[in-house]
Amino acid sequence: MDEDKNKNFLLLIFSLVESKYVSVAEINNLANAAHVASSSSALSELEVMPEFWLTELAACQTADEAQDILREQISEQHVIFDERYVSLLLGFLYLGVQEGKISLAEFETELVDVIDGYSNYMMLTIEDFQHDFAPLNCLPDQSTALGSYLIDAAEKSKIEFRAEIAPILSA
Repeated sequence: MDEDKNKNFLLLIFSLVESKYVSVAEINNLANAAHVASSSSALSELEVMPEFWLTELAACQTADEAQDILREQISEQHVIFDERYVSLLLGFLYLGVQEGKISLAEFETELVDVIDGYSNYMMLTIEDFQHDFAPLNCLPDQSTALGSYLIDAAEKSKIEFRAEIAPILSA
């Protein structure tokens, strides 16, 4: 598998974990499935990372431990946190709050952190957040800049999840 696919996969998995969209058990299952898929000659294109990385991820006990494993690989692979990562993270956060995996308060906290930390990759600002989200205390809809961005990010995240993760889990 080429280097760009490895980096894309790492960003996807990291955004899933960081957004709390997947549980530790789901992380373990994904890592086990990826390990099986990567060792299958029929699915060699799914070989995303060295075996030890998948083994460590499959055995992790907490989300923090999974994040540490992923951060180490991200560092070793020289992965750059770019607009794709931001879109994935916000998309999974939005899906997570919609599906009840995280609370609206957790979503708000994470959203502020992402906008603050990655504003150079987005056309959104804290002012957009304050205008479109804070006064409503609910998820913004398509009629606002923030809502439109989040809904678009969520759709893109679902598509990437289906394209990258679903084949591994079904292998």
